[in-house]
Amino acid sequence: MTVLLIHAGVCDSRQWARQLALLPQAIAPDLRGFGDTPEPDGEFSMVDDVAALLDGPAAVVGNSLGGRVALQLALARPDLVERLLLVAPGLPGHAWSAEVRACGDAEDEAVERGDLDAAIEVSVDFWAKPHVRDIIRPMQRRALELQVGASAHERPGPPLEPGAVRCPTLIAVGEDDVRDFHEIGTRLAAEIPNARLVTIPGAGHLPNLETPEAFDLLLLEFLED
Repeated sequence: MTVLLIHAGVCDSRQWARQLALLPQAIAPDLRGFGDTPEPDGEFSMVDDVAALLDGPAAVVGNSLGGRVALQLALARPDLVERLLLVAPGLPGHAWSAEVRACGDAEDEAVERGDLDAAIEVSVDFWAKPHVRDIIRPMQRRALELQVGASAHERPGPPLEPGAVRCPTLIAVGEDDVRDFHEIGTRLAAEIPNARLVTIPGAGHLPNLETPEAFDLLLLEFLED
């Protein structure tokens, strides 16, 4: 079975280097505005982009931004998603906490004054545990280089209805992640039929980097179940 790995917004496809080595059948694209994929002119759809990579049902894994895209893919193209692993997924319409909004505001302010180094540190310090920050920095820098000043924008999808997901779904949240993602995980587990919620001990927002052995075990069990 093909395994589609969709990266977080503070990373790019390099986030999944360990899992790509573990799973020969896995693919990990760079979303628009990340890694080796510049943003186009005008509108684009991340969901359409990842759907175009699949020619049949796949196991789809997404972290944060990637989790949001994975969920949207499962709703828009259920024929392509056989099972779904959402790792601290984003959720449009969530009422973000003051803590998360303050991080975004501080990053935006640094970008507006042209200080990409400061913007990177704000983001990395908030979203990543100390022992993986050196891994995150170059990915975040590349994203800012591609996105700052770009005129492209993602086409909004239809309103999300998690209850319409029909494939087996596992939702995973790091024990030490900010409370927003625990709230989102709890909500999705309640609304998606056949969904299960697990907490990954010792992990923050990026479990596959922060607690890789525990994440790999969870991933392999998810694929074999």
